[in-house]
Amino acid sequence: MPTYPEDEFDRLPPTGRKGAHRQESALSQRSAYVIIAIVAIIAILLVVGVINIIRTSFHDPEAQVQDPPAATESASPGEESSDESDETVAAVDRESVVVAVFNSSLVNGAATVFAEAVEANGWVVDEVGNYPSADTVSVVYYSTAENEVQAAALAEELGIEEIQESTDFSADITVVIASDIAEQGPPGAEADEGADGAGTEEDPAAPQG
Repeated sequence: MPTYPEDEFDRLPPTGRKGAHRQESALSQRSAYVIIAIVAIIAILLVVGVINIIRTSFHDPEAQVQDPPAATESASPGEESSDESDETVAAVDRESVVVAVFNSSLVNGAATVFAEAVEANGWVVDEVGNYPSADTVSVVYYSTAENEVQAAALAEELGIEEIQESTDFSADITVVIASDIAEQGPPGAEADEGADGAGTEEDPAAPQG
């Protein structure tokens, strides 16, 4: 092997440099982790969405819709009570009781007007006269419990709200007309007829006949 004499290039001073290796940047590693995490989350969401779609496809959509409640026809309380009252009045045996009508108001002829209305409705009127005391509220009295249904029906026909059981009267049913309805007269009658159309004058202070 040939040898060469040493020259100036063989006598270079040492520099102290060593070979260096590049290390991966911490920032690039962190970015990689973030990307991996985002991809994993997206994958999970896609899997969950697919599962929900599959579950929904197995259910019958029509079965999930509830049928609306069936509409029921019902009469209002006023109409129902009115129908029941009409049936009760129609079922009453008017000829089975005797009715007396007395005037307890200051309106002359009120008892006669109401007695005519009572007879027109099919009741049997046995006595018409004056009541010894001047009352302000009209009342229909019935002598026994058996006559309560008839008394209630007659009171409804005359527009009287109060009925009472009493043995103070000889008739089965006694109607005492007071100032609350005396002037207006029975339902369907004119007020003037109730006050002036009786043809007979009655004295509320006179004793009962």
